[in-house]
Amino acid sequence: MKHLFLFLSSFSFAQTYQVINSDKTDVSYRGLAFENATSFVVSGSKNTIGKSTDGGKTFSWINPKVVENRDFRDIEVIGKNNYLALGIDSPAYILETKDGGKSWNKVYENAEKGMFLDAIYVDSKSKKITVVGDPMEIDKPFILTSTTTATTKWDVAKALFGQPLRLKNPKEAFFASSGSNLYVDDKQALIVTGGELSNLYYYTPKGGQMYALEKTKSSTSGINGLAYDATNNVGYLVGGDFTKPNDSKYNLYKFKITNGKLVFQDSWSYPTGYKSGVTIISKDKVMVCGYSGVDYSVDGGHNWKNITTDSYNTCTVSPDKKYVILVGNKGKIGKVTL
Repeated sequence: MKHLFLFLSSFSFAQTYQVINSDKTDVSYRGLAFENATSFVVSGSKNTIGKSTDGGKTFSWINPKVVENRDFRDIEVIGKNNYLALGIDSPAYILETKDGGKSWNKVYENAEKGMFLDAIYVDSKSKKITVVGDPMEIDKPFILTSTTTATTKWDVAKALFGQPLRLKNPKEAFFASSGSNLYVDDKQALIVTGGELSNLYYYTPKGGQMYALEKTKSSTSGINGLAYDATNNVGYLVGGDFTKPNDSKYNLYKFKITNGKLVFQDSWSYPTGYKSGVTIISKDKVMVCGYSGVDYSVDGGHNWKNITTDSYNTCTVSPDKKYVILVGNKGKIGKVTL
């Protein structure tokens, strides 16, 4: 394990960045979820799931025995010692543990050709579980729904909040970069695509809307992740072209929701390069990560400070808002203390 400490002064206060684990250099991490202020779980390739109960000082490593050689691109906490892990491609699996990872059960399995699950979202208030996957029909996203009280029962959704599912372009898809291309609560759902086109789809009981997002012509570009804070009514979309990690073109959108419609807000500047993950810390504080490094804003995304050029796929702030955990390729797990 190596430790790297950087003390960075930004916008009149300091953050501390450190690499807290790099033991498993052959593993790529993309899944990350907090159980409480000091406990979190990570997931990645080679059947790897990790857990820390002390804010990242130590880790225990788990390899679920019910499946082999899965890439767990996303992981979610649904209760104390109760997690869901998403194994992405055919056969795709959703695994559940109720004892903190000691034992796992398959709660969903799909071996259809072309099956690829991208992200899972759990809304603790409504108890809804939503999974998005690449299209199995040319004009629709593949959506699974369940609840935290009935995790063995999954439905293939034809609609969200009564609105039919749609894709404008049959070559739109979902990037499984950070497990963060959807948001669902008891009132609304947001799903973002990339590929040939990049669109943000918004579903409410009052209707469905599509918002076209600018992108480069490359099929490897578009939006990769989103975060929305309903309390402060602020949302961010991040992406770019993952084959051009230093290109900042179309890598950030900021929005709010007003009277049932999304309103996009201009930024004065943009973070550096391709970004795959975003976490909202407060009304004005936001952190983004990607192959090009980690950037931080304290003024709602108008100005950005680079924290590190180290590459990460996913970033999530702790429930007490005191630090951000980052996970990436080559077994790297980082921490920014705020």
